[in-house]
Amino acid sequence: MLRSANGSHQKPASRSCKLLVFSVGGRRLAAKTDEVAGISVWKESIPVPSRTPFISAVIRQDQTILPVFDLAELLRVSVRGDCLLCLTAKHPRGTMAICIDQEMPVLHTLDLAAIQTYRGEEFPSIGSFSSGLDEIPILSLSKLGSA
Repeated sequence: MLRSANGSHQKPASRSCKLLVFSVGGRRLAAKTDEVAGISVWKESIPVPSRTPFISAVIRQDQTILPVFDLAELLRVSVRGDCLLCLTAKHPRGTMAICIDQEMPVLHTLDLAAIQTYRGEEFPSIGSFSSGLDEIPILSLSKLGSA
């Protein structure tokens, strides 16, 4: 620990970022774990009229109704698998659900120095990182659906 001039202890700044790596339509994506509220089994969505881009359905989780952000539609892909998963995302306007592939998400710790600029513009991102030959974009879940 570092000690400040007045003698109190300070924690050193974290040099790593905790990510959840998941896939939508076979495309690997990541999100910071502090923007993820949970992962569960996908439940059938209920279509609703909406003027908000990529939100045209809701799902019920226990006693809560969540809007569904259709990330697959934004990416122009279809989710894959027979047992799809629900990523519950924290958003400034409230929690929302995102349908993801059945492939189990993986926790990943990344050194902040490994984050690169993501050149894609299809969704808001905080950057990307390399994993083997793949560039994995890091979505900003808190900015999805914002103009």
